Order: sequence, then structure tokens, then C-alpha cells
Amino acid sequence: MKLLILLPLFFVNSAIAENTAYVSPTRTLSKGGTEFNFFTEYFQTTSVVTQEGEAFALAGNNNYQQADFGLNIKYGLTEQFEAIGGIRGRSISALVTVSDEEYALTNTGLESGYIGFKYAFVEEEGVQFAIEGTYSEPFYTNPEYNGGAPDSIVLGDAGNELSAGLSAMLKTKSLNAMTARVLYREPAKQQSSEVFSEIDFNIVWPSFYMGLGVENVYSLQNDIYSNDQANKPQVSTGPSYLYNSINRSWTAPFFHSAIRLGETWRLAFKYTAVTTGNSTDLGNRISFSLVKRNDKKINSFRVVDQAFKQYSIEGTVSKISKSRKAFMIDRGLAQGLKKGMRVDFFYFDFLGGNELIATGVAIKVGASKSMVQLKKRYTKKRIEVGTVARSGLIVNSEK
Repeated sequence: MKLLILLPLFFVNSAIAENTAYVSPTRTLSKGGTEFNFFTEYFQTTSVVTQEGEAFALAGNNNYQQADFGLNIKYGLTEQFEAIGGIRGRSISALVTVSDEEYALTNTGLESGYIGFKYAFVEEEGVQFAIEGTYSEPFYTNPEYNGGAPDSIVLGDAGNELSAGLSAMLKTKSLNAMTARVLYREPAKQQSSEVFSEIDFNIVWPSFYMGLGVENVYSLQNDIYSNDQANKPQVSTGPSYLYNSINRSWTAPFFHSAIRLGETWRLAFKYTAVTTGNSTDLGNRISFSLVKRNDKKINSFRVVDQAFKQYSIEGTVSKISKSRKAFMIDRGLAQGLKKGMRVDFFYFDFLGGNELIATGVAIKVGASKSMVQLKKRYTKKRIEVGTVARSGLIVNSEK
């Protein structure tokens, strides 16, 4: 009988503990933790949209493709604050028609580097917030294009970019998550400031997750050439409207997922379809990321996988006293719980697995429910309805 209890307990909880596939945008590395994200992204234009929102297909054989690649790095400076940085390269190829002549244009090089930070507030009752900011600097300049036969194409909008904002996560009892981000951005010089936002819902399984969401860029309509387009300096962008645009905006639904590979690696995929916008390109964006994350979380009360085998009884908290010092759990004599037995309370998170947050003792035991009195807290996390309670140590690990 005990074996029937222990096998599913070991399987379910060890799977949750080892899941590193999903990392919320509100989560930071612990002090000394590192993350290396090797990424590649491909975008192909299907049509372009004018400043007024009128979309039309590229003329004739004209086409435009962009491939990005690079490395993002994160380092945990404290338990709640991480430094971030990275470098991006870009390769562009396009075919454009000028005066009935077709020109094949290509450009490959380092596009930009960036530095930034993220500060995460303590998660409370499945809700967490974080603030973030970045600064990026390009590695190139764009020569002015005076018309005629083009001999080059720009890598992007030359100029530094600033962004700052807030992210939020709401975690369900089943460990799924809804997240949202809002960033104020100051793009390259001579462009309008804008607000970037995204929201998504993620279904999380052991070692795998998938999510659906939508991103949006809203222009604040303060481009200095909004009412003077004729005098805006021109650069060679080929048939694309992605760069040197005026008051750009877009909306793009996306699907993303990741799978855990070993203890520290994960492989992530994202597909984004830019479906509407102004002064931009519509098209499909596909990205892959290979991520190595070493989260050096120091917690002497963390339970490793082998410890799951030590408990013969597992239940959940069903009621909480007003003083929050006594808790009703849905286990009793029928499951082997007896008065005076120690009961440990555990908190689940996406990456840390099981964290021992408090210990109590059974003071009143019924057939299928019992009252547990709190004896010791180990963290600031609160015991809530649904918190896991375990008892019946098979091997005594207390010192």
C-alpha cells in the first residue's frame, strides 16, 4: 500500500522539481547564477503597410529576408537582482526594383550590443512583479541614400535605444502561468517613442511548456517627421518598411514552447505572425534558442528528489485558522497519520521544485482530516489553502 502512495508522489514532485523549461519573465537568477542564451531568428516580409495602415504585397519579384543571431547573458547579482547583456548580429538579403531594374542587396554584420537589469519582487500567493531596463548601442552607421541604383542595404535603424518597464506573473494552482509585460521604449534617433506590450498564457508540464500570446507596439506619434515626410533623410531599406519608418506600430500573435534538455539546458521555439500595423512589414518570424541556465539557489531547506521517498503521507491544507497558526489538512487515521506526528509544509515553484517552508505537529487527528499546529517557519512564504503537507518519514533525516 505504501508503495502505491510513494510511486506517484515521487514521479509527480520530482518532475516538477526538475522542470527548467519554463522561466517566467518576472523570475531572476539567484545570487551567482548564470544564463547563456544562444539564439537565431528569421523574418520574411509578406507585405508592407503604409503609415496610414494600407497594406500591399511587394511588387514583382521583390522580396526581403532578415536573419538575426547572437548571445544573451544573465548573471545573478543578488537573490532578486540580475544583470543582463548581449550581442546581436544580422544578415539581410533583398531583391528590389528601381526604374524597372532589379537589384539584389545583401548586408551582414554585428548589429548591436546591450546591457540591462531586472529586479524581481518576492512572489506572494502566486503573484510576482519585476521591473527591468535596457540600453542598446548599434555597431554601424547608415549612409544617406539619394536615389538611383542602390548598392547597399541598412542593417537597421542606427542609433541607441532605451527601454524600461514592468512585468507581472499570475501562477495558477496547477502551476500554469499568465504573464504580461509593458515597456516604454525610446528607439533610434528621429523615431517616435513607443509602448511595447505582450500578454500570454502558458501551460506547464514537467520538462516542457507551451504558450499562446500577443505582442503589440503602440506609437506615441511623436516622430519629428510626422508632418514633414518629404524632408526625412532617406536610407537604403530595399522594399521593406521595417526601418526608417514613421510612427511604426504592429500587433502580432505568437506561439512559443520549450523543452528541458538535461539538468541545465533547454531548447526554446517561438513563432510570431505580424498581422496588422502601420509603417512596418507584415510577415512571419521564427526563432530558436538554446539556453544553459545555472541557477545557484542556496536553500538549506530544499528537498532533493531522493527525499520524496521519505514520506508515506501526502495531503493538502484545506482550512486555515484566523491566527494562521493552526491548519486543517485532508489526511488522518485512515492514511496512517497519528497525533504528535511531524507535518512538513512545502511550496512549489517552476524551477526550484519543493521548498520546505514550515513544520508543524498533528494535535488532533480524525479519520480523514487533522488539525496541525505550526511550530517553525523557514521562509517568508505563507501557508495557503492547497499548500502541500507531508508526514510519515520512512527514513529519519532529522539531525
